[in-house]
Amino acid sequence: MEKIKFSKYDALDIVRSALFAIILSILLVMAFAIIAKFANIAENVIEPVNIAIKILSVAAGCLIGVRHDSKGLIKGIVIGLLYSGLTYLIFATVCGDFTQNPMTVYDIIACIVAGVLSGILAVNVKRKKA
Repeated sequence: MEKIKFSKYDALDIVRSALFAIILSILLVMAFAIIAKFANIAENVIEPVNIAIKILSVAAGCLIGVRHDSKGLIKGIVIGLLYSGLTYLIFATVCGDFTQNPMTVYDIIACIVAGVLSGILAVNVKRKKA
């Protein structure tokens, strides 16, 4: 089995993508919170919208942050895991609640799937442009 070697550029792609996704996620969650406050949104709508925000953030992070056209699958997995871990810590710290529920697992899975798909797409789109 061949070892996968990461260069510093691959690591920069991952960190750049995850940070962009986190910033976008925070902005979208704040915007949704403002809308929810004034629009009287039902309680059961909040969780699906949060998952959609996470998926959108990871996808945008991968598409914008991945600049080198290799290892899209691996980068996507790592970006999804890094994003889900860091956003869990950030939002749990803000809420003061570090309890885990079944939605935490779904969030991780959704972030990984979004990262894989958008990582592969980002690498192949950039490869076709070059």
